[in-house]
Amino acid sequence: MLPPTDHAPLAVMSIELAHWIMQWHIDCPVTICAVKRQAKARLIQAHRIVPADQPHFGM
Repeated sequence: MLPPTDHAPLAVMSIELAHWIMQWHIDCPVTICAVKRQAKARLIQAHRIVPADQPHFGM
């Protein structure tokens, strides 16, 4: 599998796309990768993931 090359946020993100992005950008730190950060926020908004009580670097 090739590494992701585009890390720019998207105008619209579905829940399904957010799941795919989290998998595709698994090695990207969320502090640097804007699209992974957007995907994580979308999944939190949809109650698909629950953030940890304390932040974890990169995830």
